[in-house]
Amino acid sequence: MRGSALRPLVCLLTFLWATAAAFAQTGPGLSAPDQQVLRVTTRLVVVNVVVHDKKGAPVAGLTRDDFTVLDGGKEEKISVFSVERRGAMQGPTGPLSPNVFSNRMARQGGIPTSITVILLDGSGEWPSTTGFGYFAYARQQLIKFLSQLPPQELIALYAYGRGLSVIQDFTSNPSPLIEALRQSGNAAAGAPDTGPQPGAPETPLQGLSGPAAVAASRLDARMYDSANARFGDYWRLDRLKALEAIANHLSGLPGRKSLIWLTSGVPLPQRFPVQFSPGHPGGSNPLVEDKVRQTILALNQADVALFPVDSRGLFTNPDFKAENDGREAYERGARGGLDAMTLQTQGMIYWGEVTGGRAFYNTNDLRSAMRTALDDSEITYTLGYYPSHGQWDGRYRSIKVRVNRPGVEVRHRQGYFASPAPTGSAKTKDRMAMLKAAALNPLEATEVGVTVRLTPFTGPRGAHKLQIDISPDLNDLAFQQRNGRWRGLFDVLAGQYSNQGKSLGGSTKSLSENITNATYQEILKKGLTITFYQDVARRADEVRVVVRDGLSGLTGSVKIPLRQ
Repeated sequence: MRGSALRPLVCLLTFLWATAAAFAQTGPGLSAPDQQVLRVTTRLVVVNVVVHDKKGAPVAGLTRDDFTVLDGGKEEKISVFSVERRGAMQGPTGPLSPNVFSNRMARQGGIPTSITVILLDGSGEWPSTTGFGYFAYARQQLIKFLSQLPPQELIALYAYGRGLSVIQDFTSNPSPLIEALRQSGNAAAGAPDTGPQPGAPETPLQGLSGPAAVAASRLDARMYDSANARFGDYWRLDRLKALEAIANHLSGLPGRKSLIWLTSGVPLPQRFPVQFSPGHPGGSNPLVEDKVRQTILALNQADVALFPVDSRGLFTNPDFKAENDGREAYERGARGGLDAMTLQTQGMIYWGEVTGGRAFYNTNDLRSAMRTALDDSEITYTLGYYPSHGQWDGRYRSIKVRVNRPGVEVRHRQGYFASPAPTGSAKTKDRMAMLKAAALNPLEATEVGVTVRLTPFTGPRGAHKLQIDISPDLNDLAFQQRNGRWRGLFDVLAGQYSNQGKSLGGSTKSLSENITNATYQEILKKGLTITFYQDVARRADEVRVVVRDGLSGLTGSVKIPLRQ
């Protein structure tokens, strides 16, 4: 990283490596009896399934024998099976020691096996350039929804305007969010479109304090960004990047996660539902299609079901039908209008189906739509299988789950990309770029568990310094065994940043090791610790740590406030 304020005095590394982790389509916390240390050679595909009866009620009491899984039309053996109920708690972990921080969300009392994130999207999408108006209506409906949440329901609220912003991470107390939503909205009202510029400053609103004031100021800043946002391929790709960041943030949590996406339009893949003509903003850039694929992969790997909720509300034109043919919708509505809105609705349906969620559209009752999405994971069946096809060529493979019950609705993600095993062949400069990008993300990545101990101390001549001890979760790192030796590759970043995300310098380390089996066994007993010593930068508000596994591509990050 640039800058000299944080030149490391010493970088101490203890080569204490980890057990191998399955890195294909694996889910957190799942294992099979026949999996041993060499899990890197297996590919466990995990599918979360919800089953409802004709009245929409969840179906309970199903067993492994009631399910059939088809991969590319071929039946597969179900090796992993579990049942989770929304609100159930997984085993608690003890509180962290002073000055110790982690990206694992488990705290005293445990964490629920099903959680919900709400993404309030004010950026709009072609043909709609009035996303801010829909944003305001969605905000009103969101207040009603949060006001009727059951006790202890774990909810997070993020917003997107000109980038992703964390309004409030997971909380079981929605009161500050409700107050923030009620008080916010003044900063963006009537804001002129003056082109790209920094978001509105986060300033406390009158009458609010504490978490509510912070959330309201963040929301106003993001709404201001929404009112001034530009549209086009850049914003389309950036929104996809935001969805991927949310998926990476949720990947370390167990069970099925629900992402309620309040939006007036979604980015469309290039060939959905037809081949667009040249210049059509929905699919003229092949980068959009590639990013759609990458985003769906991230959502599927993190077991995130997407629930797009159309904030445009009820359409009054009687000719509007969500099932209209996509080509007809485009040909009659290429300049905008209701038929082009139909195309967007089909896009929302597509996003819901491929991730195992569902879309809600053509309704003004957004509150009920969000409630239905919340209740969707009342009972979740988790199925895991090892594909027998042996064709890891990067192509998309369809998944079909059947249930031995008449008249039920079965929903799950529709497939996965059979990506080949990572080789760790990416160039060092590319891996360093990935580290820095992860550090700039407003959300912590949880694919790799990371624990950090931050110890301030005084150096020569009274200089303020930091000792940063970084310990990745051993179960999240991958190894490859070749010729009786173990190969591992990972990259680490430790840096300091302002509240606005400006880098104030830092340190990176890239390590590639080829160790004997005896050393590997010793490593399994002792764990892994990387230590950086750094000078405290002026105006630093946060320390950010990133660990990226070079073999699996998985990432973990931790954000640590320096000022309380």
